[in-house]
Amino acid sequence: MTQQSLKKKRRDFWEHPWSYMESFFIGTGLLLTGFMMEIFFPSKEEFLISYPYNVLFLGSYIAILFVAYYKFSDIQLIRWLTKVPASISSIVLVTFMVMIMGVVPQIPSENATIITLGLNHITTHWAFLLILLQFLTCLGLVTVKRMMQFSWSNFGFVVSHLGLFIAIVAGVLGSGDLERLSLNVFEGKPSIMAYNDAEEEVELPFAIYLNDFIIKEYNPKLALVDNKTGSIAHNNGKNLYLVEKGETYYFKQYEVHIDDFLENAGKHGINYFFVNEVGSPPAAKVTVTNTEDKSIVKGWISSGSFRYPYQSLKISDDYSIVMTIPEPKEFSSDIDILTKDGERINTTLLVNEAFYYKGWDIYQLSYDEKMGKWSDLSVVELVRDPWLPVIYSGIFMMIIGAMNMFWLGNKINKED
Repeated sequence: MTQQSLKKKRRDFWEHPWSYMESFFIGTGLLLTGFMMEIFFPSKEEFLISYPYNVLFLGSYIAILFVAYYKFSDIQLIRWLTKVPASISSIVLVTFMVMIMGVVPQIPSENATIITLGLNHITTHWAFLLILLQFLTCLGLVTVKRMMQFSWSNFGFVVSHLGLFIAIVAGVLGSGDLERLSLNVFEGKPSIMAYNDAEEEVELPFAIYLNDFIIKEYNPKLALVDNKTGSIAHNNGKNLYLVEKGETYYFKQYEVHIDDFLENAGKHGINYFFVNEVGSPPAAKVTVTNTEDKSIVKGWISSGSFRYPYQSLKISDDYSIVMTIPEPKEFSSDIDILTKDGERINTTLLVNEAFYYKGWDIYQLSYDEKMGKWSDLSVVELVRDPWLPVIYSGIFMMIIGAMNMFWLGNKINKED
């Protein structure tokens, strides 16, 4: 091969058509531009647009994509955006930003570098938004191109790419219409006024009536506390034991036997007795034996409650035996949903299990922790995302497209 033919095959930078070199150069330029914008114009707060402006923006964006391809497809920039190098480079750079999000905690930081570069809020970062816009534009133009050159052999490609476009765009634009509210409901009282993240009142289209708040607790735990520091003493990795009647546990040189355990107790004199009243805490009678000098200490301990003080047992000048506050095992709310039509719908709300009602996902969120199992307050979370069906539709389209391309590819292999 001659020197002249080699020169002809050598490709100049920015020579048409643009390849991976130019594509990564443009993508990296977008990232650097985004980081510079982040330094001088920080995007700490999420930019949200809600209905109807997000719908108008989406309609305008889609119209621009169609016009750009139909009228200006002969322009180098538009041709490049429909090619593989532009798509691959944008996917790689979006993945790079997502990797940063996975490495750097997306929480408030005191690190000056992280704050300056905005690495702890990638989803609102200028660089991420710019490269995501390039990716969506590539995806949209490629889909438009295949749609305007449609054939049934392209069906899987068009449907899968259109589904991905719909899912991503709906997820981004739909965040402005997402409602997340909390509602305080007291037993025997209907509640209709909820609060958003900005502590603003929002009236619900229905009321929630709390019939009963139910909580189940684990038994409290036993711990050895350092009298000087007030902290739990280390015990070879086993610092806490579940309080169970008849059990014997060991803390350092101390043998602790649970003589008696009362889930609900009231104090009379120096002793505790079982009672069934609001605010009655758990209590346990223990016998502590020092295995080194055989000394014995007996007494009652209690975690206390909003009504009764806690009770510890001092077993030496250095240590005391205490009982921790019982931890909740599970809690739920027996509620009625009261509609404006007079309908009354009964259900039980659980943590992390939503009850769906007319576009709202209703969850059990919290309760009055100070009152514990005697709480007559239930905090309910209500979430409404009108764009969620659109996102699911996009995902379903991706599945249909993938299945079609798999079937078509399998059919071609059999024919070959």
